[in-house]
Amino acid sequence: MGIDLKLDGLVVVTAVVAAAAVSVVAAPGVADAGASGRAAACTPQGPDFNGDRCGDVVVGDPDAAVAGTPRAGRINVLYGAEGGAGAGGRGLLTQGQPGVGETPESGDGFGAVTRAMDADHDGYTDLVVGVPSESVGGAEDAGVVHVIFGSADGLGGGRPGIVLRQGANGISGGPEAGDRFGAAVAVNRTGDESGPAPALAFGVPGEDLGGVADAGAAGVVTFDGETGGVATVATITQDSPGIGGGAEAGDRFGAAVELFQGPGGFGCSVTGIQGFTLVVGAPGEDLGGHQNAGMVHLARNLANDTPLSQDSAGVDGATESGDQFGASLALSSFCEHDGPSHVRLAVGTPFEDIGTAGDAGMVHLFATDDDELPLPQRWSVTQDSAGVAGTAETGDRFGTVLEVGGPWRDGLGEPLVVGVPHEDVGAATDAGGVQVFGEAASAPGNGDIFLTQSDMGQTPQAADHLGAAVSIRYSHLLVGVPDDVTYGSGAVHGISWPGTSGTPLLLVPGQDGIPADAVRFGAALA
Repeated sequence: MGIDLKLDGLVVVTAVVAAAAVSVVAAPGVADAGASGRAAACTPQGPDFNGDRCGDVVVGDPDAAVAGTPRAGRINVLYGAEGGAGAGGRGLLTQGQPGVGETPESGDGFGAVTRAMDADHDGYTDLVVGVPSESVGGAEDAGVVHVIFGSADGLGGGRPGIVLRQGANGISGGPEAGDRFGAAVAVNRTGDESGPAPALAFGVPGEDLGGVADAGAAGVVTFDGETGGVATVATITQDSPGIGGGAEAGDRFGAAVELFQGPGGFGCSVTGIQGFTLVVGAPGEDLGGHQNAGMVHLARNLANDTPLSQDSAGVDGATESGDQFGASLALSSFCEHDGPSHVRLAVGTPFEDIGTAGDAGMVHLFATDDDELPLPQRWSVTQDSAGVAGTAETGDRFGTVLEVGGPWRDGLGEPLVVGVPHEDVGAATDAGGVQVFGEAASAPGNGDIFLTQSDMGQTPQAADHLGAAVSIRYSHLLVGVPDDVTYGSGAVHGISWPGTSGTPLLLVPGQDGIPADAVRFGAALA
């Protein structure tokens, strides 16, 4: 039984996936994930890890215990079926499994950062997992990044996984305590005639440079499209040639990253790292005496830097201490065969003060259809802006979570989704909310929607943190509620976009084959 609400065309229904539609995997791993071709009636919606043409869902639970090891972390894989996203088999991924690597250890937090890509162009989506709290040798919180390959038997059933870390696989530096390698991870999603070149970006915001603590680093790893092996690696800091700013203590360069092919037409071709632009947030950058004002770098070919800040021409807001411009990023892009590249970049400034409301937050949208660098600002908003729901309040941190993409709804264009997990709803502190801007390139107000637990047939409760993670499908907007009080150990809502065939869903630990011993189910999504 569900509650059906319509909000500016977005249908929100609370419905738990029917148990009869679920094929449950009894043991951790990939058994019965679904062989290629088994569900030919499906239409791909999101990542397809087992090649059955049904969209799959990954839900991170980084605080879960593994074989009695507290906070080792695990990942729930909810395979798709004809019944829709998450209606197929179940799998669990933990460190130490075949195809994953490493060993579960207390406090690793495996599953805190998840991204989907196809690293080896074999038709099976692969999973990238950042584990910034992983200890390497005796270095606590040095961090690693896993690449887990998809197969006909699901994630981990194919090629041996790759574990990326500093000092291995050609990545410069060495694992040191507090580096937090993999705290930020992004994958190249630039569309062209041949699909995205397989590459990921990583951030190392706790990297010390000489005696400069937490200056930060970031880089790119490309993959061989036939073997899935590491092909090219490059790392940059603010002391690298062509990169501005200068490495300073606490800059946290690499706290957020994005990656795209271009700018440049003719398919935006790449060779190694040449042709890529790495976008790096440095929210701890000091500007003009203002501590932690924040900056974003666009490093073309990882060498030619175009910085953005609230001091840049055409960028709204004033550079102030503690704003942390660039603490979050989201990007989408595509290339014309014989024309320019098109880029949408959202930048979060979650600690922006609005009037007397401290840390209320702000979001900027930069976009070009013309190969322009620096990217021109299209608009910026706070919750006090015209056409934006809610009110800028102390501690909202609007802009903490960002995602760009999804269906071009009713001719509106490409949505921008803002997770606001610290939004107060009535008397429920930090219940959380989600702001959907209907068209990322035009001014706010066009098809915009604000969602809380009430809109999903639930009761907003203090510290639910709705919107702590979001993931966009062409059938659903997935929203994580990792501290959901009603269900005790987290939940994930799947909200149907209008004009799609997706069935709204609610994924809850202890139901429909999802393990009941979850801790923060929904802390990450892919």
